[in-house]
Amino acid sequence: MNLSNPDSKTLTHSRIYLTGFMGAGKSTIGKILAHRIGYRFYDTDHLVVKGFRKPMSSIFAENGEVAFRKAELMVLKELAQRHQVIISTGGGTLVRDETFQIARETGLLIYLRAPVSDLYERVIFSPKDRPQVDVPEEEATFRQRRHYYEQADFTVDTIHRKPDDVVQEIMWGLNLKAFGHA
Repeated sequence: MNLSNPDSKTLTHSRIYLTGFMGAGKSTIGKILAHRIGYRFYDTDHLVVKGFRKPMSSIFAENGEVAFRKAELMVLKELAQRHQVIISTGGGTLVRDETFQIARETGLLIYLRAPVSDLYERVIFSPKDRPQVDVPEEEATFRQRRHYYEQADFTVDTIHRKPDDVVQEIMWGLNLKAFGHA
């Protein structure tokens, strides 16, 4: 099989969820992966922001995290009904039992892993609108979320790697899953 252009019919999962902490590369990797395997790409954060019609930082400041998480759950439930999709989840999307179970029961979970110290540098220099970042608070948040991330079907390290290399590793993992070798 040609890994640069796999036949999507060989994939065993119609939904692939990318999880990991803020800045791990979920959106970047997700877009490339979707293009390569012929799936549609969705970013839960983008869809929530679109629904509120305001930047993420404003949602958190004006509506609060509870409202954001409620909207995020609705988006995830909708995406879980679609087929042949790559879903980039927000860093906190799959760290609640309800949302984690939706993803677990409807698709394949891939954890994009990187050290939190490196992620912090990516986040502060990123033009992407994100909630305000506080280093000690983010490290504590990462430690709390890691339990969920590590329950993914497989893990791919993203730090100091080109997005194409990460996507190639994911495609390799998908092919192993498709043929029952993993």
